[in-house]
Amino acid sequence: MRLINRHASTLALAAILLLAALLRAWLIAGERVSFDSDEAVVGLMARHIIQGQPIPTFFYGQAYMGSLDALLVAGGFALAGESVTTMRAVQLVLALLALLAGHALARAVTGSRRAALLALLLLAIPTPLSALYGTATLGGYNELVLLGSLVLLGSWQIAVEGRDAPWRWAMLGLTAGIGWWANAAIIVSIAVAGLVGLRTLPRRPWRGYALCAVFFVLGSAPWWLYNLGHDWASLDFLLGGFGHAPNADPVSRGEASVALIGLGLPALYGLRLPWEAGLALGTGALVAALVYAALVTSSLAAGLSRLRALPHPRSALTRLAAPSPCMERGHAERSAAGGEVNRPLPARRWVWTVFGVFVAVFLASPFSDATGRYLLPLWVPAAIGVALGFERLRRAGRLLAAGALAALLAAQMSTVIRAAQTETGLTPQLVEALRVPARYDEPLLDFLAAEGTAHGFAAYWTSYRLIFRSGEALILDTALPYDAQGYRPVTDRYPPYRAQVEAAARVVWITQNFPALDARIAAGLDAAVVSYRTRDFGPYRVYYDFSRRVSPREFGLDAERFDGSESDPASG
Repeated sequence: MRLINRHASTLALAAILLLAALLRAWLIAGERVSFDSDEAVVGLMARHIIQGQPIPTFFYGQAYMGSLDALLVAGGFALAGESVTTMRAVQLVLALLALLAGHALARAVTGSRRAALLALLLLAIPTPLSALYGTATLGGYNELVLLGSLVLLGSWQIAVEGRDAPWRWAMLGLTAGIGWWANAAIIVSIAVAGLVGLRTLPRRPWRGYALCAVFFVLGSAPWWLYNLGHDWASLDFLLGGFGHAPNADPVSRGEASVALIGLGLPALYGLRLPWEAGLALGTGALVAALVYAALVTSSLAAGLSRLRALPHPRSALTRLAAPSPCMERGHAERSAAGGEVNRPLPARRWVWTVFGVFVAVFLASPFSDATGRYLLPLWVPAAIGVALGFERLRRAGRLLAAGALAALLAAQMSTVIRAAQTETGLTPQLVEALRVPARYDEPLLDFLAAEGTAHGFAAYWTSYRLIFRSGEALILDTALPYDAQGYRPVTDRYPPYRAQVEAAARVVWITQNFPALDARIAAGLDAAVVSYRTRDFGPYRVYYDFSRRVSPREFGLDAERFDGSESDPASG
């Protein structure tokens, strides 16, 4: 019977992964996830790597977010050629690996094949947040989920299950180290691993601790080597956040808390589109909210029942760190019978611990987030928590639980599909005026090629996107502003482009959905008695055929503040 169950679980696992792959392939095939300049920078980094240029330690122009994503994309380019599709195919592979790691973590923590498959199914049919950041190459978020799950899995196996072979300690340190270099948000998983690791203190595995530390340093070696030569710039960023950046508005911890509760958590659970300010008001979001309300009600009722039955309740953290009789008995049953052990109570405490650690780290950090992407370290633990909720609901009735699960999955899928079928698709861009449908890029590039123009000026969100799509046949300097806050020097992420534009005899200017900037440009060129022509391609406006070579810097357009409140592109 156990063999049949194992085969059935394997078939279910394969079917769920196939479903996940097909859904993500559909998103990739029609470019239903918007391609923007942040993603283009990763593609350009990968292009430069396969050209033999030095491998950058971090994302161009900054001291955080390691270049692991670019290295993996470079491998994809070497195999399948340079394209947006190839970049996203690499992300598809990473996403499937992340799902496998999430399934393994759920299986270990819950001790239940069914709960693990439920968690996997919830991950396979993603919310808009996880669909977006699991498809686009936007800073190593698939690697964050994959490596974070492996860190959590390794710590559980070592500390709770007692599987503490030296190679497990080494792999725990290595995955944590690589993750720290790739995306520092893995600190949440590392901190949880440390708390779970309190269970190993009575055993005093000093060699294991030392091995883990050594391999952590090896995995994060690029981070250490860079910072030793750059005055610990990465630490400055992690401790100061974006507050040191020009034009950055400081965010209080109160505002960050409101953003976490009002924006981040709804996006994590699919109740809000990451690029919209409000909640998703569609039928799918309403159905999802009702299902979650049912799960929360069931959880509260069960929790109250347990509290009444406990004469001396202990905190979740103490229970996790201290040996649990329920857990130890479960492991004994597993080893004796070789069967499945369901341990919902330790699993729920573990999920709450992960959320508690995340909240503590988030509130102690200088960061705030309006998209929900910073909550992706919670994606797999949240799915495990929801799966446990369905397992609890199943006791009230199998049909009730099955119907609620089907409704939630249908709601998630319908929300993603509906958003993907809009003109700009799923997008990381928060400012509506900066969202550009992909259909305008090719006509614009064809026009510039016909004009024989290969250099020019544009804003950040226009520049790198067009540079990548042109295969660097078009080189742009990011000297133009894209909103009322003016030019941001940090957007000059690759200085060689600026040098190439400075050396060019002919240039174009390209603006994007910014009427106030267009008015300022026209006034400045007319005052300087410079003749020119314009051509519009949807939201793009191209200034070309100048009577003499001109630069935005001659007209003060690279100032860190753009004059006039009417220059806000969102108002145009």
